[in-house]
Amino acid sequence: MKILTWIKPTWNWMHVWNYFWAVKPIIENSKWNTTYLMLADLHSLTSVHDWKTLESYKKRVLCEYFAFLWDNDDIIVFEQSCLERHTDITRILNSVTPYSLMLRAHAFKDSKSKNSDINMAVFNYPILMAADIINFDVDLVPVWKDQKQHIEFARDIAINFNKTYNTEFFKLPEAKISTSLWIIPWIDGRKMSKSYDNFIGIFDDEKTIKKKIMSIVTDDIPLELPKNPDTCNVFALIKLFASKEKQAEIKAKYKVWNYWYWHAKLELLDLVLEYFNDARTRYKAFESDYSLIEKKLEKWNKIAKDIVLEKYKKIVKIVGL
Repeated sequence: MKILTWIKPTWNWMHVWNYFWAVKPIIENSKWNTTYLMLADLHSLTSVHDWKTLESYKKRVLCEYFAFLWDNDDIIVFEQSCLERHTDITRILNSVTPYSLMLRAHAFKDSKSKNSDINMAVFNYPILMAADIINFDVDLVPVWKDQKQHIEFARDIAINFNKTYNTEFFKLPEAKISTSLWIIPWIDGRKMSKSYDNFIGIFDDEKTIKKKIMSIVTDDIPLELPKNPDTCNVFALIKLFASKEKQAEIKAKYKVWNYWYWHAKLELLDLVLEYFNDARTRYKAFESDYSLIEKKLEKWNKIAKDIVLEKYKKIVKIVGL
């Protein structure tokens, strides 16, 4: 089975929620499936209009992901912009995509509500994304519920093409909807998010990580009274990193009169640093020598490029170009 997912380089600083939402599932899926991970740099052009900024985002994101995926050759990581005929296929898909379909796009509606003068890349975003998916004949695309429309549009566009040219050329992908959204509390008790500025950057320095962890909001139960780990933001995070045995050990401490929340926070700090130790070490190595990533990308970019080129050779015959 083939699976495709993507990362859009319009941000930096991977945090804990990113890891459990995106990176860990990619690693787990790759054990049984052919897995493609696309750096969606063409999509980033909807909002990033400075080449230095985009270049820094791409390098940072790739350093972060390769810190976890370096030894995993089952995941083909490639740059969207390296696919030479990808945009040509997208142009062909434009010709079978109804204008009315694009007007229904959530991303377009959201952007229009915030800015009436949006660019055409935003409007055509779903068509390029459809090409991203159907060019690789993938079976499943892991998404959250709010991204399900991307897959529905990809299917609609593939169906339109197949029907228009009386062919079964494009495979219809299925959405793999996550049944349990990771709502990870942080600092103020809300979901961890860059927009709330309440996240921990996995590759931040140790001092910054400690500061964030020690700032997690807890209740005001007096020191001499037992605490409830099941309602504690700190313990909710501890469960992500600790073994069942370690969780039980820490949970028992919550009943001890002199165990305070700052004790739990220090235990969480140790767990976080230990959990991400290898990835943090690799990240520093890639920061110092980015050529390590470039060499690996060169191989995988060629694999992805050849797949799309072969697709293009077939599609031009179907449409008569």
